[in-house]
Amino acid sequence: MVRRVLIISLGWIQALALATLYICVGRAVGWVDGSGLNCPDLWLLLAMVASVLVAGLAAGLGPRLAAGGQAADESAERGRVLGQVFALGAAERSRERAGAIVSTATDGVERAAAYRNTFLGPMIGSMTAPLLVLLMMGALVDWVVAGLTAVALPVIPVALGGFQAAFAGVSRRYRENGRVFAAKFLDAIQGLPTLRLINADRLHGRSLAAAAEELRRHVMRLLAGNQLMLFVVDSLFSLAFIAAVAGLSLWRIAEGAINPGEGLALVLCGTLLLDPLDRIGQFFYIGMGGIASAKEIKTFLAEEPAVVDPGSGGVTARQGPEWSTTAPAVELDRVDFAYGSGPAVLADFSLTVQPGEHVAIIGPSGAGKTTIAEILQGNLRPDAGRVRLFGVDVMDLPLGRQRAGMAVVAQHSYLFTGSLRDNLLVGDQGADDDRLFQALAAADLADFVAGLPLGLDTAVGERGLALSGGQTQRLGIARAFLADAPILVLDEPTAHVDLAAERAILASLETIGEGKTVIAISHRRATIAHADRVAEVAA
Repeated sequence: MVRRVLIISLGWIQALALATLYICVGRAVGWVDGSGLNCPDLWLLLAMVASVLVAGLAAGLGPRLAAGGQAADESAERGRVLGQVFALGAAERSRERAGAIVSTATDGVERAAAYRNTFLGPMIGSMTAPLLVLLMMGALVDWVVAGLTAVALPVIPVALGGFQAAFAGVSRRYRENGRVFAAKFLDAIQGLPTLRLINADRLHGRSLAAAAEELRRHVMRLLAGNQLMLFVVDSLFSLAFIAAVAGLSLWRIAEGAINPGEGLALVLCGTLLLDPLDRIGQFFYIGMGGIASAKEIKTFLAEEPAVVDPGSGGVTARQGPEWSTTAPAVELDRVDFAYGSGPAVLADFSLTVQPGEHVAIIGPSGAGKTTIAEILQGNLRPDAGRVRLFGVDVMDLPLGRQRAGMAVVAQHSYLFTGSLRDNLLVGDQGADDDRLFQALAAADLADFVAGLPLGLDTAVGERGLALSGGQTQRLGIARAFLADAPILVLDEPTAHVDLAAERAILASLETIGEGKTVIAISHRRATIAHADRVAEVAA
């Protein structure tokens, strides 16, 4: 806000300095031809030089402040968008495509920040500066011309509002198509191996080309609007406005109210009154794209998370109640859950798991097994019933504390682009190499990593594509070992590996599950063979 006030103030200073310069030029002309006041040439020259310097300084500082504000604004806005992604959680993945969110967080944020800093502040300054210029024209030159000119000023905001309303739909559709194209493009890159395997890469490429062409058309419509705006401003309104000011000045000169030099000053000052239209013409594309992006971001930030973190208020709330050493590790007490308005996935479901117990949860696909895991992790909240961890209701637990109480090995262990070390440190950021190799040994992966030329610094590739499926899962197990949480949740950890990899993974899970409470969700007999008991979820 302070930066924006400074930018607006610099716009005023620049306009006043230029108005002073133009009035001095008029006085100089009047003094030279003898029709003006008897003004000392030295003071007039000094005033003109000072006006040029002040106007140049204001013109140079404004864009610098705007650029600095844009960088800070982008950083803060991206932080809010990223925070909203985390707040919305895993449920958001089913509503928004990753590419669309990336488009909002990158291009959308950049356009919105450019609008607020390089367009909005300067536009407010240029919209209000004409009032100051008119006051100078009236006080130092002629009130009649200034007053009559002021009558035409309301046309400027009306014209701006008209153009904005006319092209608001175009800019909105442009942003919508941009997000859709970004999502399709990311999907194509991530799914390229599949597209090649089914020989659909060329067909998908044509689909992308069609989406790109549609986006180009929307951009061209927006640019056409920009050119139309420039044509109307330059060819019609600006020429008519300046001609009107010149006519009024000639009329006042003919009446003897002002001299020719002052008439020239009025015409020159009249050009300053058109600055809002000049600016909107120059930055129309930035303005319209920024307005659409700002609305897009506002809509995304307004989405309500499926799970609200109770630990967002104060230190005590973030810490939450202490675990009970005598209570069950996990209690699901008559839990109901449904996705939106769909049928109930869980109905009156109860489960109690004691500390150190190994429980397997089985049931047909769609019965709600993975939903139970999502509820335990805090990604979903039950519609009814209670969920407790070590005697504490999860509604009283900050999400960070709830999630720190369990380590999860899912069907697909997601690996981040980077090295083996980078991915392991996600489990424990303070772990040294000895600790990392201890985790790898628990996951039966230490010998493999030790034999690599770069060891822990070996790159895993994007999404772990440099590793086999079994190796990826075992790296996820090592990461769970490093998290050292009291509860271990296994959600179909061997669903997508062969029998040999399954045996190695199950042996690793036995190792890292010692002394912990284990909840294993699986269809496969080998995964549940070592469970203390089996709980079935009915369809």
